[in-house]
Formats: sequence, C-alpha cells, structure tokens
Amino acid sequence: MFRKKKTIAVIEIDGVISASAPKRALASKGFSLGKTLEFLSDLEDEKRALDGVMLRMNTPGGTAGASEELARAIERVKEARNVPVVASIADVCCSGGYMIAVVADKIFANRQSLTGSIGTILQVPNYQELAGKIGVKTLTFKSGRMKDIGNPMRDMTDEEQAFLTEIAHQGHELFRAFVKEHRPAIQNEDEMMDGRPVDAVTAKENGLIDAFGTYLDAYDALRELAGIDKHAPVKELRIKEDKGIVQRLLGTAAFPSVIDSMESLLLSGRLFKG
Repeated sequence: MFRKKKTIAVIEIDGVISASAPKRALASKGFSLGKTLEFLSDLEDEKRALDGVMLRMNTPGGTAGASEELARAIERVKEARNVPVVASIADVCCSGGYMIAVVADKIFANRQSLTGSIGTILQVPNYQELAGKIGVKTLTFKSGRMKDIGNPMRDMTDEEQAFLTEIAHQGHELFRAFVKEHRPAIQNEDEMMDGRPVDAVTAKENGLIDAFGTYLDAYDALRELAGIDKHAPVKELRIKEDKGIVQRLLGTAAFPSVIDSMESLLLSGRLFKG
C-alpha cells in the first residue's frame, strides 16, 4: 500500500534511566521507562507504519536492569521491523545510556559531548561513626548471614565486600559483551571499557561513535538509511507526554525553566504568600 508520508519514531531518552516513576508531580513527568517500553512494543506491530527509529540521547545512565531492558526493546523493534536506528547524543550519553545507543546503526555526537563510561558501580553508605556520635543504635534480627548486607550502621565484612565486588564485575562483563556484540571494532578496548567517560573526539577515534554532528545531521542520516528522499514529507511518532499542573495552567508555551521555577515555589509554599 502506497503511503504519501514515510514514518519515523522519535524516542527521547532524557535524564536518569530507572524503572521508578518520575517524582515531578506538577510539571512535565519527564522520561518514563514504562511509557517508552509500551511505545516500543506498539512499534513492533507490523500493522504500524514505520520506516526508521531516531534516538535522542541525553542521559548520564541509570540502573543496569532498566538500561538493558530498554536497549533490548529497541533491538527487538529494529530486528522485527527491519528498520534503521540512528542515535544522536546531546550533552551526555554514558553508562546505561551508551548501552542503549550501541543498538543504533550509527551514533552521532556533538564535539563537546561525553559518552562511554562502560562500567558498573555499587555504592553503600555507612553511618556507623555518625550514629555513634549522636548516640543512635540499631538492632538487627536476621536469618542468613548475608541478609543485611549493606547495613549502613555497621562495617562490611571482607566476605560481603568480596561478594558485592563480584556482582559488579559480573555486571561489567555483561555490559562489555553487549557493547562488543554491537560495536566489535572498538579500539583500545581495555581503556574504553574500564568505566571512564570519554569526550566525543576520543570516542570517535576509538570507534564508540561514528560521526560528529547535530541532531539534524543524525536525522538526515536516518532518512538516507531508510531510503527517504531529503525533500519527502515525514510523519513523526512520539511518546505522548503528560502535563503537570503548571503546564495545564500556563499551556504548552511555558518554557521548562519557568515551569521548574514555579514548581519549586509551589512545593515550598512561597508562591501565594505576600
């Protein structure tokens, strides 16, 4: 069936990647893993028109499970619909964000973007000394010696530290394997995959990204890969965003910075005080 317009899905991954729902109740809800996964699931349907997928990345990363889930969902759409995927990095696309970006056929980045950070990290706070100074004690009742691993009110045992270190190493190896599967030509692998973030120039020199360019450059590349003439009209599919209280009151013309400021004032109770 002939379609006058080709169809491109645009997915913006902005902010920390997590399975938890965004906490902002008044302004826009921000990135939602649940809604993004639903959107991707819908794109798998062959009855849905689709000629390509555009990823706009601006994220420091996030939780390992949520990042992998999203990366594999994009991978399924790419394979099921046999469509090209292109990623555009804005300011930053690190850690779990990069895991998602490597699914793309091409990755573009601005010259001052940061990417990479192929690694895993577990951080456990410890308040034992502070608790001792203010006279706070805790009683822990458990079954199984590892049940309260990470208890911030006591020091970790050597066994616990070794156990969590092994978990971090296992996660890192899975991350590396996923990246190598999609980008086997990465150079200086040990350095590029030791957890360090890298600038775009270094990323391009070592094969983490394909080209320097803006979002529009990446969009043009996607059109070319999808066989869409540069002058042909394109229909874009995007995730419908929820609007918070402030956006509904002011309308869509309100700038995010203004909305954020008003949200802070509302939450602090100062907006309606004389």
